[in-house]
Amino acid sequence: MKTHYLQSKSILEEIKRANNILINVHRNPDLDSIGSATAMYQALIKIKKQVTLVCPHKIPENFKFLKGADKVMTIDFSNFNFSSYDLFLILDSGSYDIVTGSKEIKLPDVKKIIIDHHLTNNWTDYVYRLLDTKASATAEIVYGMLKDWRVDIDGDISTSLLSGIAGDTVFFKYPKDPAVTFSNVSELMKLGADYNLLIEKFNDSLSFGFVKLLGEFLKNMKQGAGFVWSAVDYITFEKYGKPRGVRETVADSFFRSIKNIKFGVALIEEEKGKFAVSFRSKKNTDVSVIAKKLGGGGHKNAAGATIYGNIDQVTNKIKKII
Repeated sequence: MKTHYLQSKSILEEIKRANNILINVHRNPDLDSIGSATAMYQALIKIKKQVTLVCPHKIPENFKFLKGADKVMTIDFSNFNFSSYDLFLILDSGSYDIVTGSKEIKLPDVKKIIIDHHLTNNWTDYVYRLLDTKASATAEIVYGMLKDWRVDIDGDISTSLLSGIAGDTVFFKYPKDPAVTFSNVSELMKLGADYNLLIEKFNDSLSFGFVKLLGEFLKNMKQGAGFVWSAVDYITFEKYGKPRGVRETVADSFFRSIKNIKFGVALIEEEKGKFAVSFRSKKNTDVSVIAKKLGGGGHKNAAGATIYGNIDQVTNKIKKII
């Protein structure tokens, strides 16, 4: 059988040789990160590999419907003992700080395999890098690999993969290649992916604090020349229980949907003096260029960065670049 990805066979052989494997879920986990990681985890368990899932942040409760999500260890990468692991599968992460949660924390000299779809992927230290920037989600790449490997893709794996694709396409609003994405979704549904469970747990189970914080973003929204932006400070974030994912949701679902607006910027102070920033744009505006100038990265129409300072310093820095 002709493989979908030429590197699939080599990557599988490297995995088979490994005795103890790490798989990452990136900082501020999203559906593609957790979906890709749990799908890969389940697949490797099926072929009798020893696998550990790790993340620098806690997995949100509304992601824990995915099989394996409850197995993710929240770790501090600065003091984690890597010595017993001989392979690190790094998924959906364009750079080491996306993995570790900090630009100050490097990764040790362990064999790395990179599987990603970000245009701004800048890894240089790896055994293999499977980078498909035409994929709508890393979950699409993982799906292609699992088919190449002839792994038994059951309902649980399918649900993880469907969730990853749904997350990075904003529930199918922005697929890179609609024909490919909807073909993949159709196949996954036939394999047992539970779409109703995904909707129930992810879209219909938002906390009160999540929705209230979303309202703060909308209340604070301001308009510039062809863009909108909004910032929320740490006090407000803390007031509503520090719900994760609000910044991405408001940028995805509202900011880039506004008529005559090219892109939107959502900022939240997740720690005092540390802002997470999401950029979302319409088809012809490349926000990854802006994100890269701020030390971040991502896709043409969806990118992000981490910026340090107070709210005025951070917003002024972004305005100067925009």
